[in-house]
Amino acid sequence: MSMYKLKVIFEQTMMVSFMVLCYVSVYGLFALRGEDLGFDWYIPGSIVLASFFCSLVTVFLLYDTGEDKDDSPVKYYVRLIAHFILVYAVIMGFGYLFYWYRGTIGFILTSVIYVVIYAGSWIGTELFFRHDEKLISDALDKIRDEE
Repeated sequence: MSMYKLKVIFEQTMMVSFMVLCYVSVYGLFALRGEDLGFDWYIPGSIVLASFFCSLVTVFLLYDTGEDKDDSPVKYYVRLIAHFILVYAVIMGFGYLFYWYRGTIGFILTSVIYVVIYAGSWIGTELFFRHDEKLISDALDKIRDEE
């Protein structure tokens, strides 16, 4: 596995972990506020593990470094939809197994928050890549100026 893919997995894991922690906080605020529930010891680990699996899905579906760089837009959108569905399955599966949500209302609220998290992850990833591109561009400009 290339260093690039490892970097993306690490960045995605951190970003998705943060987003899922935000989800758990929002869900707890709105849905579990009246209940006397403790924060189980396995919740942080389950969040990191779920984030790691989401990162793997992202790297293998969306960050293909093969020779075929001229993918059609249709192929890209099919991969994006598959990514959305697979990451949703990971999040909802972990949520069910580790009790991130309870009941039908919790499932619906989790699904809505997932869409917000998914959009936030895309925005965050775009900001990371723009920042990296700017750093690279500035470094190249500096090298050109020195020559």
